[in-house]
Amino acid sequence: MQPFFQEELSKLRKRIIKMFILVETQIDKSYQSVTVAEFEIGDSAEQNENRIDKLDIKIDKLCQRIFALAQPVATDLRFIMSSLRIGNEIERIGDIAIDIIERSDVVKPYPSIMDDYKVPEIFREIHQLANHAAEAYTNNNSELAREIIRGCKKTEEACKQAFNDVISHMTEKAEVIVIATDLILIIRDLERIANHLENIADSVAFIVEGKRFRHLGQS
Repeated sequence: MQPFFQEELSKLRKRIIKMFILVETQIDKSYQSVTVAEFEIGDSAEQNENRIDKLDIKIDKLCQRIFALAQPVATDLRFIMSSLRIGNEIERIGDIAIDIIERSDVVKPYPSIMDDYKVPEIFREIHQLANHAAEAYTNNNSELAREIIRGCKKTEEACKQAFNDVISHMTEKAEVIVIATDLILIIRDLERIANHLENIADSVAFIVEGKRFRHLGQS
């Protein structure tokens, strides 16, 4: 039973890491769809999204099999439950990236407005946070998880500020009105991604230390 159990745990970790790789690609594609005028998304984003969804389903079934056959306890149980949660969070990030891509044609012709509200900068911060989240999970790095949570909170605040700025400028700048609805929704999507990454970092902390940093002031 023990070799089988360790093999299943290894399989679970590898599938989560693969999901991280795919979703980082999705975040990058959503960034390019918004900021690069000549960028054409093609079918690759949809294909990646399908891969993420299938991996999420496989991870769910794998965890069910582990619970049924191995009855894990203590540290292994924390790892399995947290990995399952992380897979769900990654799947949601992938969905949000597709939403952004679908709205990109409206905002893409207005790069100066995007810069005014620091949208490209927020995208880059989120991409870096996603990369760090993958690293924290892969290496069981709870200290990096702490840094990710702090970074996510700053990014969420930046999104709230951008949202408020767009609202306040809608009556002042005609060009903002043209893209306001889609721009606001993209900013909200970026805030949601940051929140999901914060949840992932919190789950990594729980795997390593058995406590959740978000509810303990990151102590």
